[in-house]
Amino acid sequence: MKRGAYKARAIILNSVDYSESDCILTFYTKEYGKMSGIAKGARRSRRRFVANIDPLCNSTLLFFHNGKSELVRVDDATLIDGFVMLKTDIERYSIGCYMLELASEMTREGHVLPDVYDLLRDFLGLLDTSDVMDSEADDALLRSFEIKLLSYLGYLPHLNGCVECSEPIVGTVGEVSDTVGTATLFFSSERGGAVCAPCGNAIGGLGVGGGAGWNSGQPFDLFSTADGRGSGGLQPVSTGTVKWLSTAARFDSMKIKRLKTSSVFLKEGERLLGDFIRHQIGRELKTKRFMYKLRGTATST
Repeated sequence: MKRGAYKARAIILNSVDYSESDCILTFYTKEYGKMSGIAKGARRSRRRFVANIDPLCNSTLLFFHNGKSELVRVDDATLIDGFVMLKTDIERYSIGCYMLELASEMTREGHVLPDVYDLLRDFLGLLDTSDVMDSEADDALLRSFEIKLLSYLGYLPHLNGCVECSEPIVGTVGEVSDTVGTATLFFSSERGGAVCAPCGNAIGGLGVGGGAGWNSGQPFDLFSTADGRGSGGLQPVSTGTVKWLSTAARFDSMKIKRLKTSSVFLKEGERLLGDFIRHQIGRELKTKRFMYKLRGTATST
């Protein structure tokens, strides 16, 4: 980036107090990707910034880059959308914070992806404008956000065929009932996607089709790196869940609520994407632990 003044639309990802009056910001812009900047006097100024540079804000930023420092100087901010209603519900607020941390951890400065800005704006907006407090609907939004973010960043797991033998995944989204998950495939974070039953059993899975292994009606440790896996690092999963995730990755963000889902798809999707994201990042995100602690489903490791 050349020396000069710039204007950009940005989702504020993080804000950290710096000295007595300044703040260090991390934000994702539509025009320039992820950036970091210092807002001088932000902790004292009520006229320039107010709450326009808080996390979970979509704002138009005016900033200056001196051509040397990695930090730009943020001079002004105008709020586009503060997602006010989202912030009034602690569970949805935690989901929003998780979206911000995930996007921040999986992107790097200097890599411009306008779709990431659009994705954050759209999904935060969907959380903010939902009329009914529905944990299943929120989970569907979250799974869709995760799989679409992975897709935009080039980390989308292989879901249309077996990563070992390339055989296509057959079946439709509607094959799995709402109450019982029948594992017909495997999923491997290490291998990068779905594994068919013959290949999975050959590698050393849990015996898909034989009644062994994890079932969607059983408890699963969201933060374990071992539960529910076979000796080959495989997790059993239903065809319907794989198809649902593949469809969600391509679905229009603003129409995502029209995508039919079920508790099985959401539970299995949560397990698989959680493991896959942890494999990519190398750790569990703090906001995810907080999110599940609020729901009372976090487990000790």
